[in-house]
Amino acid sequence: MPDKPEGPQQLLIEELQDMYDVEKQLIRALPKMAKAASDEELGNALREHLEVTKGQMQRLEKVFESLDLRARSKPCKGMKGIVEEGQETMAEDREPVLMDTAITAAGRRVEHYEMAGYEALRDMARQLGLKDAAQMIEETLREEIQADKLLAQIAKRLLKEAGTAQGSKGSEEKGQRSKGSSSRGSSQGGAGASKKKSGSSRQKNSAAKGSSHSGHPLTDHEEIRQWAEERGAQPSCVKGTGSKDDTGMIRLDFPGYSGAESLQAIEWDEWFEEFDKRNLALIVQDTTAGGQQSNFNKLVSRDNVQERGGSNSRSAR
Repeated sequence: MPDKPEGPQQLLIEELQDMYDVEKQLIRALPKMAKAASDEELGNALREHLEVTKGQMQRLEKVFESLDLRARSKPCKGMKGIVEEGQETMAEDREPVLMDTAITAAGRRVEHYEMAGYEALRDMARQLGLKDAAQMIEETLREEIQADKLLAQIAKRLLKEAGTAQGSKGSEEKGQRSKGSSSRGSSQGGAGASKKKSGSSRQKNSAAKGSSHSGHPLTDHEEIRQWAEERGAQPSCVKGTGSKDDTGMIRLDFPGYSGAESLQAIEWDEWFEEFDKRNLALIVQDTTAGGQQSNFNKLVSRDNVQERGGSNSRSAR
């Protein structure tokens, strides 16, 4: 490289400085995104990508070194705007599953910005015959593509969960409006007053039963185990997410929804050890709006449950 590069060489350096600033901004932003996430898989994915991002920053420093240059950053206004939008999203008041969905959308915007930047950098390096630099940039590009695929999978699941929850809520509200209208229509005369009183009593009982239609958090080991075993669920972990001393991401595996390809059975003691170590709570639904037994469950951060209404938790001891 010449002492004072011009043309394509100078453009390559400026783009490197831009991406170096991108990674700096993300190292500050990713911990906040992970903390705001209620979904365990999303939080873990963001924390793991933080470590990957630190490695990418070091890889960029090696690219600078291969060009006999000192690593320097140039303020990236584009990523600054994306990060600020993400912060605004996290400051809004949303249901946990919708907040998690919004976080995945913000994360994917970040990934696509990086993918475009690194693809352009790789092509510049190849054009200039900088094989080592191009290879290192290509490695980072592959990591960003993989991160985007993972966020897309998580977003698809979250959207499905949000739709299920909304459907149950809508059915429940429709049923309550129907009962309320029936009660108002029987409010004439002594016999009507008696019917109204009876209808009011039935509404109270329905409201009490209705709490089982909504998700509620569990942290007590016995209650979680009882809820799971009533449905034939087995304690499991996600294959490939742990290590020798770490179980990895835990799940409940239900009959008829076999996770043979992705889940591995473990003992309850190991499951609960990881559950407490990660400070988790299990959001469960006892019955659907139609009265059938529900298998709906979701592992979330216990801190987020407390921040967003922990008073609904059963036996959080």
